[in-house]
Amino acid sequence: MKKKLYVTRAIKLLSFGLLLVLAILFLQQYPLSNFDDNDNRLRMDGYYLEDKNSLDVVLLGSSEMYSGVIPAKLYEDFGITSYPYATSSGTAGAMVTQMKEIQRTQNPQLIVIEINAFLYGTANETKESSLRGYIDNVPMSANKFDYIQTVIEPDDRVEYFFPIIKYHGVWTDYPKPWDRCLTMMHQEMRGYTYLRGFKTNANVFKPTDKPVNATLPGDSKTLALDKRYEPKLREFLQYLKDEKIDNVLFMRMPHLVTKQTYNRFKRGNEAGRIIQEAGFDFINLERDEEMMSLPAEYYYNLDHLNINGAEKLTEKVGNILTRNYNVQKAKLTDKQAAEWQESVDFYHDYYAYVTDRMAKNIKPKGMRETDAVIKEVRDFAAKNK
Repeated sequence: MKKKLYVTRAIKLLSFGLLLVLAILFLQQYPLSNFDDNDNRLRMDGYYLEDKNSLDVVLLGSSEMYSGVIPAKLYEDFGITSYPYATSSGTAGAMVTQMKEIQRTQNPQLIVIEINAFLYGTANETKESSLRGYIDNVPMSANKFDYIQTVIEPDDRVEYFFPIIKYHGVWTDYPKPWDRCLTMMHQEMRGYTYLRGFKTNANVFKPTDKPVNATLPGDSKTLALDKRYEPKLREFLQYLKDEKIDNVLFMRMPHLVTKQTYNRFKRGNEAGRIIQEAGFDFINLERDEEMMSLPAEYYYNLDHLNINGAEKLTEKVGNILTRNYNVQKAKLTDKQAAEWQESVDFYHDYYAYVTDRMAKNIKPKGMRETDAVIKEVRDFAAKNK
């Protein structure tokens, strides 16, 4: 009789423990997630929804990738499927883990790597928002475990393994986070995102400092990388060599360069020299005449193209991928093709909505793919048909 009682109690305790674990996992996945202003959570969640081995190109890097290259346009114009595996202010120390995650989930023809992470002159590697913008949003795997063990200080690791400890106070922010929380639930139920990770800002930039872009195509001046970042670049390049990963293309995306940011441009030249010296291809679009001739009106701030600039950049990148690197059109199932066509159709409506706001000089706001923005876009499209 006692034995039966002990078994019953053990089962109850195990059941309670299991329910507690499931509750914690649910809370830190949805209501108590790190929904930052750059929506890294939604974008990264969308990447992991993509069918395994269905992407022709993965765009690795920082915000230049998800604001500059438009996957729906790449698909419509070139037949290429792509997604930005990118978070704002990405760190150099995450690059190896990010490459491992891409290889674990996809088998792309080409991985395009933006070099911004190696060009900082500040301590981005230890900035908590930069670290968490990526790793908080990666599903648990051996790669995530290794990253936390090697990059995060021992005293801080438990909060990275269990983000709910860090973000339990999000309760006090509700109901504001519900939009993004529900958006993530809905996109997971749908199984894909409409914009495939792309995000822009409805703004036409008016710089106070005159850009020097017109002088840059012929400028080969270099500046040594910060001592915190050059070893990271060399370690990453060695990792690619050791793992025999050669389907990579390093790239520097265009920016509005001023006298204040000119040193970063020179560090870009130096990073390109190191990359090419290691035997990898590098394309510097900050020295490309076509890209450097784009006016400030094609940007939404100094570092990011707006949707009109992104259209130009996407066309440029698509031509490079297909003509220079022989990236072939995607081979999709009927279901996948229909979903990508839905992305194209939604992007057309999204483009019309964003450019209308820009033309009317409506107060700029981030055009993230939340349920609220999706509804605004569709209502605008229905009204203007």
